[in-house]
Amino acid sequence: VILQLSCNMLSALFIPLFQAVKNVGVTAAVTGAGEEDGAYDDAAALVVGEGRPPYTFSFFLLILLCAASAVYFATFDGTYLRLEAEMAKKREEEDEHGPLIPSPLGTAVNVP
Repeated sequence: VILQLSCNMLSALFIPLFQAVKNVGVTAAVTGAGEEDGAYDDAAALVVGEGRPPYTFSFFLLILLCAASAVYFATFDGTYLRLEAEMAKKREEEDEHGPLIPSPLGTAVNVP
């Protein structure tokens, strides 16, 4: 529960961060040639866009975050405590009752 809450809070913090950097690398619309006051914007530049669309830098930050997480978890060299506990339990049962051999019916049979 604590992990889920902390992850939700962290993801909620990404929204203001991405909004703060949404215009990084985005150029302003080009003003029309021949207009002295610069009030005329090129309609094609508004429709098609000029430069990069908003949130492009945020998108690349998200890709970087996902890639870093994937590399971290793919190369994590931890111990599998649950697997070790199950293997220890299996060894104890084999020491106690002898090795278990699976039967054709799907249940384990003790070998005397």
